[in-house]
Amino acid sequence: MKENSVKNFFLNVLKGALMGIALIIPGFSGGTVAVVLGIYYGLVSAVSGLFRHFSKNFLYLLPFAIGMVLAVVALIVPISAALEYLPLPTICLFVGLMLGGVPPIAAEAGKPNKFAYVAAFIIACAVAVGLCFIPALGDADRSASPTAGTYFSLLGVGFTGACGFVVPGISGSMILMVLGYYNYILGAGRELLSLTNVGTNMLIILVFAVGVIIGFFVISMIMKALLTRYKRGTYYAILGFIAGSVFTLFYQQADSLINHSLNVPLQAVLAGLLFLVGAGASGLFCVYAERKKRKDEALKEDGGENKA
Repeated sequence: MKENSVKNFFLNVLKGALMGIALIIPGFSGGTVAVVLGIYYGLVSAVSGLFRHFSKNFLYLLPFAIGMVLAVVALIVPISAALEYLPLPTICLFVGLMLGGVPPIAAEAGKPNKFAYVAAFIIACAVAVGLCFIPALGDADRSASPTAGTYFSLLGVGFTGACGFVVPGISGSMILMVLGYYNYILGAGRELLSLTNVGTNMLIILVFAVGVIIGFFVISMIMKALLTRYKRGTYYAILGFIAGSVFTLFYQQADSLINHSLNVPLQAVLAGLLFLVGAGASGLFCVYAERKKRKDEALKEDGGENKA
């Protein structure tokens, strides 16, 4: 039993790491990764109910948080380099990872036997694609000293950005770009790591993080309610967001794909191979997760029969 607990802990750290990678890549959604991995409902339930059952939910969320932090710290440089030098293969790898996990989600959604389900898919897909074409508001001014209004804006930006971390198919980094705060937050983080203007930059990151945390709670409660009351319609919307996010991923890296000088046929072959690797890995993980779920259910049933 103890071995299984340790195994599950490290497995959840790995899942958290995959979600952390989504925070690095513009157009990629941590919520999508959570859905593909089959942990989305558990995460939104734990976040929305954190203060009702703090110890239980905190311990459930802890390995995912550890994995996310480790992935961002360890992989931000190599993934940024991969996107710069091998943009097409890198994107295709992550598209494969997303699409390989679609069959279980489609199974949860069921047949589209109601117009509302089709409408949910189309609207969600249009929203995910439409975000790409919203003109940015202009980068926030990093040269000016932050005012009370700046901190209030950061709180709202953090809250709005949380949509991209919780809602599958919506990229948090893309939302920050549209709001004009992506480079502002990134710049504050870089300066903080280099110990420049520590007090100001720490306050910027702290206020932004508070907004994100509040957004996490509120949006998680909304998503849990939707999945509880309108399960199939919500899954169709999630499928729409995922479909739209595939376009978003390629669109966000369009300049790199067009202007890249590396051998195009070589990139195309490598992209195809990595797409298959990503889809295969995701599909195998879904099969493993389904078998584990059935095994756990069988053990619970056996335990209930033995007690009876």
